Amino acid sequence: MSSLIDTEVLNNHVNLADNQVIQPIKEISGGINVSQFSKRISDSLVMYQIIRYPDRCLFIWIGTNGDMSLSNLAMTMPSMVPLSTSNNTNNLIGTTLFGGDFYEHSLSLSKKLTRRLNKQVYVSLNLPDENELLLREIESALIEHIRQNPDAY
Repeated sequence: MSSLIDTEVLNNHVNLADNQVIQPIKEISGGINVSQFSKRISDSLVMYQIIRYPDRCLFIWIGTNGDMSLSNLAMTMPSMVPLSTSNNTNNLIGTTLFGGDFYEHSLSLSKKLTRRLNKQVYVSLNLPDENELLLREIESALIEHIRQNPDAY
């Protein structure tokens, strides 16, 4: 689904030798902000697009330059009513909305981000193959981006 992705920016990322390229946050309309960054991990150029909606909701697309599709989507949100006082993970409500590939990883990542950011998070992972090491590096790069760019989230 190429309309979600700024292909001109992502194509420029492919041609750069830098390890990480960050596009500044830009408002597209009505308080909706978009930021993008890429990071070379192993042999892959992994691209991230973060869309922050004004109603405390995030959409995060992660993929490679070879596949700019939306093959899965998971969503997690904080529970309005605490379900348990002893276990914070029970205060999250999450599901896979569609897709098969990487759906468990998308859901797991959306839960981690919802817990960290305390907001509803949609995650779509679109990668050529399931590589646990690559998935850990992708998650680490995203967490580092959150630390360095809190306004994007």
